This record gives sequence, structure tokens and C-alpha cells, in this order.
Amino acid sequence: MIVDDLPAELKPIVQVIDDWFTARRLALAFEARVNGGRLLVTSIDLERGLDENIVARQFRASLLDYVRSEAFAPAVALTPARIRSLTK
Repeated sequence: MIVDDLPAELKPIVQVIDDWFTARRLALAFEARVNGGRLLVTSIDLERGLDENIVARQFRASLLDYVRSEAFAPAVALTPARIRSLTK
């Protein structure tokens, strides 16, 4: 996901390094507070093919453990519109 338009203080959980020509801020996963709730966003398909992909299966399990824990406390607040803008 290109997260250039999100606040600079939002630090992706998984950040991708773009090429040095475009130098976009990219994220595979990030967390935010939205409308008083907590949201974890990922662009990785963590539903299909997990039987064959042990890395994705473990990443999903780790993320689910994390969001169920006390440690899941996103610092940056975003509006629903900001989240929707990532899908355009």
C-alpha cells in the first residue's frame, strides 16, 4: 500500500523499501485508531492458500495474537475516509 498521504507519525508494522527513483512510503501492514476503535490493515492475503504457505500462516497467527493482546494500542488516529483512500 502506498501510505504517502497518511500522517508521518504512522509507522508501518511491515514497511517495504521502494526503489530510489520514486521513494514512496510503502506498507504491507499498519495499525491505527479509527472512530474510537483499533484497526489493523494489511494488503497481504492471509485467508487463502495457508495450507501451502507456512510463512503467511504464521504471520496471520502472529497478527491475530497481537491484536488480541494488550500491546495492540495504535497511537495514530485516522478517519474512515483516510482508510478508504488507500483502496483507490
